[in-house]
Amino acid sequence: MRQKITKSSFLQKQQRHSGLRSKAILLVSLAGILFFTFIFSSFNTIRVKTITFTADDGLELTADEYIIDPFKPYVLLFHEQGSSRGEYSTIARRLCKLDYNCLALDLRNGGNDNFVSNQTAKQLREKHLESGLSEIEQDMLAAIKYVGEKSNLPVVLFGSGANGSLSLKVALSDSLVRAVIAVSPGEYFMPEIKIQDAISDLNKPVFITSSKAEFPYVSELASGIDIDYVTLFEPKQGEGERGTRSFSVDYEYNTEYWLALILFFKDLM
Repeated sequence: MRQKITKSSFLQKQQRHSGLRSKAILLVSLAGILFFTFIFSSFNTIRVKTITFTADDGLELTADEYIIDPFKPYVLLFHEQGSSRGEYSTIARRLCKLDYNCLALDLRNGGNDNFVSNQTAKQLREKHLESGLSEIEQDMLAAIKYVGEKSNLPVVLFGSGANGSLSLKVALSDSLVRAVIAVSPGEYFMPEIKIQDAISDLNKPVFITSSKAEFPYVSELASGIDIDYVTLFEPKQGEGERGTRSFSVDYEYNTEYWLALILFFKDLM
């Protein structure tokens, strides 16, 4: 017996088909963004060199500089605690394809990552200098000053873990910072400071992401920021990864993180 098609069931089917078409169009659009970004932009030659400059307390800071054009803006890359500039060796090259130079800094609260030793932390031990919150901020501010003097353009901060939290704090007070990306930030500096309170007046574009398990906590951290400025990305395809590992080729679903990040950069143009 033929099933009777009512007006309501017809409309439901139409809405379902329309939704599927919308999703398909969105996927094609996002695929197009990736294609043009990572294929056509790949003709830029990336020159990589290791440099040093000095923080206010005299500590020599080591960084890897990824240059496509000295007149382009910079993304400053701040590894998570216990890590090194090597954390960003792959990410930096991808960000260069978005038409940015990159500077991956060895912060003083670091160690080793991706077979790269943190030279700043080594200098810190030799000179017996401090490595608290304010001193780590000194390192970040020195990096902002360094690239600001080179390009004279606003910068984007990209920080991971505890240093993602500090990137948000530094972005609030430094006029040279255009936007900030924080992956797996958290309240790492309690009771000295509560990051959630410290960044509540942040009025610059912010992109925050994490693993699915961390997402409620990073959402709470960002809850004081005006909704017009903040983009919160929660992974949908998998459980996600902590910190920059979510952008690694070793993580099966890294593409959804990259798509969200590319759209954020697209809005900055």
